[in-house]
Amino acid sequence: MRRMMGMQNRVNMASPKLRIQPRSTRVQITCIFVVALSYFVFRPLLVSLSQEKHQHEVGPTIIANPMPSKNVDAPRDVAELLEKLAAATRNVSNGRNMSELFTPAKQALWHKEHPCASRYEIYSLYSSRKIARDSIETNPKWNSVLREYANLHRTCVQQMGDVTNFFLRRKHINGCKFVVAGVSAGSGIGNKALSIVSALLYAVLTQRVLLVPQVTAVPGVFCEPFEGSSWMVDPEQVWAESKKRQDLWDSLESFYRKVDARDKAHLNIKPIYAVSTTKHWDAQPEPRFFCDTEQAHYTQVEWINFRNNLYFVPKLFAVPSFRPVLEDIFPNRKVFTHLLRTVMLPCNPVWGRVKQVHYAHFQHSDRRIGIQERYFHGKDDFDLLHAVTEDNVVSCLVSQGLLPIPQNRATQGKLNDLPQSHPISNPVDPLAPLRVTTIFIASLYQSLANRLTKDYIRTHLDSGDAVGLVQLTHEDQQYFGVEVDRQALAEILCLSLTDHLVLTPQSTFGTLAQGYGGLVPWFIDLRPNTPTPCVRAQSTETCYQIPATKLYTCPHDVNVNGQFMTDVVPYLSDCHLVEKPFVKVNGADLGMQLLTTM
Repeated sequence: MRRMMGMQNRVNMASPKLRIQPRSTRVQITCIFVVALSYFVFRPLLVSLSQEKHQHEVGPTIIANPMPSKNVDAPRDVAELLEKLAAATRNVSNGRNMSELFTPAKQALWHKEHPCASRYEIYSLYSSRKIARDSIETNPKWNSVLREYANLHRTCVQQMGDVTNFFLRRKHINGCKFVVAGVSAGSGIGNKALSIVSALLYAVLTQRVLLVPQVTAVPGVFCEPFEGSSWMVDPEQVWAESKKRQDLWDSLESFYRKVDARDKAHLNIKPIYAVSTTKHWDAQPEPRFFCDTEQAHYTQVEWINFRNNLYFVPKLFAVPSFRPVLEDIFPNRKVFTHLLRTVMLPCNPVWGRVKQVHYAHFQHSDRRIGIQERYFHGKDDFDLLHAVTEDNVVSCLVSQGLLPIPQNRATQGKLNDLPQSHPISNPVDPLAPLRVTTIFIASLYQSLANRLTKDYIRTHLDSGDAVGLVQLTHEDQQYFGVEVDRQALAEILCLSLTDHLVLTPQSTFGTLAQGYGGLVPWFIDLRPNTPTPCVRAQSTETCYQIPATKLYTCPHDVNVNGQFMTDVVPYLSDCHLVEKPFVKVNGADLGMQLLTTM
């Protein structure tokens, strides 16, 4: 399926490439013939498979005798959430003030053993941007919630001892419930972070302790986020394949059967020790997870296992019982940036690399531009699409007034007719200091850097600009492991420190840069036959990329069952069409996202 989807991607993109980068007539005719033949052969099959894939996702579930349950444990505002977190901590400690046991000496020792410079420096580095001033101020409500949550996390973990042994022996501590945030196999650092911050927000709302398996490599890339505690668990076989380990985790089918089998004499299900949240796929929790009745019964579950790879925070806002407290904590809905900057803090080896780039290349620049270029199907896509992509990147930067028209005649001819929203004027004084623009490129390939070097470095510019390029790596293919994730996170953070971002749509790598930086990026417009080289994003919040999951699938909550979340919640919106550039079967193929306010 993936290979065929990639084939359709390449089919759709071949025509614009031929239009923008003409070659010899013979090559053109051959390519057009192959493209047309492939399109007509594979398109019906692709449409059929895509529709079949979405059948289990888009249809509402109807049952004969719905029995709604109110999620009475959900806090209504920040004050109530703080009280619930504090009450859970008191319950765990039998009324003792556990914060007094975490003495200043123990605090100092913990910070010595878990150094994290970014915890104290991250906001100041973003404030150094000269054009895109950092609009993301610290959030006092979220910070107070996170401090209280850290108390609960620390108290539970200290009481548990060996976490894996505690789980395998089916032990219990009053006041402690848990979320294990695993990730799908083969996930990169972007998918890992998106999944974990989503699980973290759910864990906070439901007063659960967040644990992250060591196999995700996340504990080796990010700092420990909760003072005096640890979120790491091991070994992998206990946590990573929860839906296959039914000796340890109840299946989702079993959980749903219990919820659906209730009657008036038994309105609540009996307590369950551990439940997995995935059944068909790993990208997100199954649709019924985002229903009030199901959430009311998840309160009877001690351990919940996520194994996802995308950002499902928008769907938490769609849960009616969660919405009031989320709106209280995040009134402007800039959730992603606050979660990343307070929880997903880069470890010192990563942060050191970021600071090196900042002080060597960014600090004295007048303008910083970040470009992230991704080819989802590797070298084949690169060979077919890179010329079109690079044309669009340069056209985008010129048309938005971020770079002057280059002196290179081949490029110049394509760009002369482009409107510039903020054209860069020629300098009046030839002795005036040049305006320095630093471009940071994150890509597996070096082609874009070579193109920009030819256009802007190995030439003179009459505009009074000096352009510098920085690209730290170009591996030609994606690798995995702790060191790979560390370098990827360093490059993500460097992108996030720029003033202007140009991103490949649907890339979680670029999404993290958007989130950390609190930036509204430009997306390279890869749609066939589009006249625009790039399109501005709608929000600093990332698009929740999974299509056809915007429908409430809540058989017991008949007031919302079958409705689209984007129709019920006014600030949930379809993602921009530019973020679904290749395959579009119907409107349900668009994801959704939170719209932010100033």
